[in-house]
Amino acid sequence: MTTAMLGPSSSGDAMRADGGGKAANLHALTARGYPVPEWICVPASVFDRCRDSGIDEEAAAGIRRALEDAKLLDCYVAVRSSGLEEDSAEHSFAGQFESYLFQRGEPQILEAVQKCWRSASSQRLTAYRQTAGLDGRPVRMGVVIQRMVDADVAGVAFSRNPLRPTDRGSLVVDSVWGQGEGLVSGALDADHFEVDRETLEFRATVAHKRHALVQDPAGGTREVALDPQRGDSASLTAEQVREVTRLALGLERDFGGPQDCEWAYAGGKLFCLQTRPITTLPPDALFDERVSGNEATIWDNSNIIESYAGVTTPLTFTHVSRCYSEVYLQFCRLMAVPEHVISAHEAMFRNMLGLVRGRVYYNLVNWYRLLSLFPGMARSKGFMETMMGVKQSLSPELAALFEDLSRAPRYSVWRRLRLVASTAFRLTRVRRGIEEFLARITRVYRPLEKADLRALSFPEQIALYRRLENEVLKQWTAPIVSDTRCMVAFGLLRELTVRWLERSSAVTNAASIQNDLLCGEGDLMSTEPTRLLMRIAARVDRSDPTDRARFLAESPDQLRASLAGGFMPDIAADFEDFLDRYGFRCADELKLEEPDLHDDPRFVLASVQGYVRHAKFAADAMESRELDIRRNAEDVAHRALSPWRRAIYFRAVRWARRAVSDRERLRFERTRTFGVTRRLFRAMGANLAKLGVLDDERDIFFLTLEELMAFHDGRSVLTDFRPLVEVRRREFDEYRRTPAPPDRFVTRGAAGAALRYPMVLVESDLLAGAGGDDDPALLRGTPCCPGVVEAPIRVARGIEDAEGIQGEILVTERTDPGWVPLFPTCAGLIIERGSLLSHSAVVARELGVPTIVGVSGNPVQRLKTGQRVRMDAGRGEVRIL
Repeated sequence: MTTAMLGPSSSGDAMRADGGGKAANLHALTARGYPVPEWICVPASVFDRCRDSGIDEEAAAGIRRALEDAKLLDCYVAVRSSGLEEDSAEHSFAGQFESYLFQRGEPQILEAVQKCWRSASSQRLTAYRQTAGLDGRPVRMGVVIQRMVDADVAGVAFSRNPLRPTDRGSLVVDSVWGQGEGLVSGALDADHFEVDRETLEFRATVAHKRHALVQDPAGGTREVALDPQRGDSASLTAEQVREVTRLALGLERDFGGPQDCEWAYAGGKLFCLQTRPITTLPPDALFDERVSGNEATIWDNSNIIESYAGVTTPLTFTHVSRCYSEVYLQFCRLMAVPEHVISAHEAMFRNMLGLVRGRVYYNLVNWYRLLSLFPGMARSKGFMETMMGVKQSLSPELAALFEDLSRAPRYSVWRRLRLVASTAFRLTRVRRGIEEFLARITRVYRPLEKADLRALSFPEQIALYRRLENEVLKQWTAPIVSDTRCMVAFGLLRELTVRWLERSSAVTNAASIQNDLLCGEGDLMSTEPTRLLMRIAARVDRSDPTDRARFLAESPDQLRASLAGGFMPDIAADFEDFLDRYGFRCADELKLEEPDLHDDPRFVLASVQGYVRHAKFAADAMESRELDIRRNAEDVAHRALSPWRRAIYFRAVRWARRAVSDRERLRFERTRTFGVTRRLFRAMGANLAKLGVLDDERDIFFLTLEELMAFHDGRSVLTDFRPLVEVRRREFDEYRRTPAPPDRFVTRGAAGAALRYPMVLVESDLLAGAGGDDDPALLRGTPCCPGVVEAPIRVARGIEDAEGIQGEILVTERTDPGWVPLFPTCAGLIIERGSLLSHSAVVARELGVPTIVGVSGNPVQRLKTGQRVRMDAGRGEVRIL
């Protein structure tokens, strides 16, 4: 007795249990009367028996008998894998299994069946299953054998538009002349039709009509040129497009969800070759206001990406979100916002930031809501946008989505006057407040920088975190006032520059004047680490020539070991002093999961080697260039302004200089607090690992701050965090592998529902910016620090890509303070993100490195390492040579 095969006459239960996803779909199509070419299925039970030894005589006889009954033995067939998990609602497995077309005769067909079986253990399939979070059980597989249709035209149809998932009214039909293999493989350009699901009218049509893949008499396909007499017609007539459309809609109705179907026309008849669910689309409920809601939220990552680039772990995000909430509560109280107004906006304070597929974004409308609470602060909207680096203001069309912005609290004239008086008083006393705040930081954090935080118990570590929160975070008044002063001072200087200098015939490039005037302040804390490294480089350069040569010849790892082993003890002591002062710094230093310089000092060692090789250790020369830029700008402004305007303008300049310097000083101290917090969290993680709650101390970064607090307090719903960490690790690994959402987009309704589906996170038409420059070789951005440079570029997606940069122009998406040691060895900086007050801009001005920030046109994607460009940083222009 031969092994029974499956086919159209088999029961549905048997097909689902033993045939696999593709076979089950073909069975359902046939049962519902769809025009399906003849087919049979080799069941998974045969695969289970023969996968290791190959097809035995019993299986071969069963396949032969089924092929004869279906009249498939003497025609061309397609042999396709049909995994039991394939084409499910959750996982399509598209492209993971093998298919063999144009097979003919028993020997060839049997060999193709065995090849399909072997694909069940391929590395590609194993990787797919791991990515999809499926278990490690062996894959079971059926194999479909189906008559090949000698197609005149073939293609695919999607009953929902996969290119625009938010478009609920259209479907897509793609077609090519000849066999559909030309479409699937990408060998041919497809004709593309978008059709209205209700009226069946065409919304868009793109026809290519060049070549076709036709069936070769010897088997397979061959490409032929189309008959020129066909004219300009597409591969499908309008009526055929509608027939395919009706097929796709019927499949969606009968199979209970959006379908991706393959079809073919042969001899004027439409065949349905196979169908499967579209697994990438969000559910209809996401677009149903009765389920998901309709409130709009604008997400914008502007210059926050400078601090939190790429994927940020849950612990860092929840710590930072807590800080933002507390700081802006204090801000409102400082700005005399009544307590009942603050209480009414509690949800706003909790949601200043969002975590979008692992990436930190501003919940932008809440920032506008925050500003609208302040008496008399409507004019500061532009100042806030400048400081945050928001490239586009809230348009009237977009503002109309947020009715509460027009219903901001109304305050009496007396309250406004009180606000102006109290704000002016605080701004006059800001220096005193800053000094008191810095003294508190030193008193609280300096002992902790040298303390062994791992010696504390977990409850003691939680208590320390709460003490730091009470003693420092909840006493954040000075940085708030300083940021306010910086926002107002910088905005005022910009407004005066636009009003008085741009209209002056004596000024040819007013756009860079404001930035040039802020160069050469000379006391930015953010540049001091780099200056110290340059002083170390100068000492190395003056050292014994043999020691100098060895210092440069060794790799950073070797040099680290050599210094620890007694090589160049004076230089080693200098490095230890540097790490003692600045070891809490690193690239991405506000992301607590990142190792700091105490963990890995190779970056600063490599930087010093670069300074020595290229004689970049003359800090005086940098300062001289900065002062020259500043004096030239002062001369231009002095000649362009009348005496009374000159007095006002230069008073604003001095105010802005001091404000920017103080802001950078306080941001530096903020980084210091993050350095202690990083060490504290890792110490907590070590204790939790000892308790068996985590596998490794670094796993703590996949938990939230509230989960840690709840575990300590006895409120946690979990007592073992390891399974949760594993789930989150997989999820965040997926975020790293997949493209980032747009810089700015809108979601509607429950934000979490939309954020599950990256395909709906697209820039709204309401957010679209102006078109690009007509000159394809020209990129534009915001002038930051002037200078004209022509040099090759180094494109760096991460700091590791910039290692060893010497005399090239650095092109990157963003930088943070950890990148600063690279700046002196760069000919210039082209930074895709950031604002005039972003850290990159402030430090580049201080170091005198020609810099353009906020560069449009996706320079990191568009430019390639080694290309030469000419950057005019004073005008904010980059020309590709």
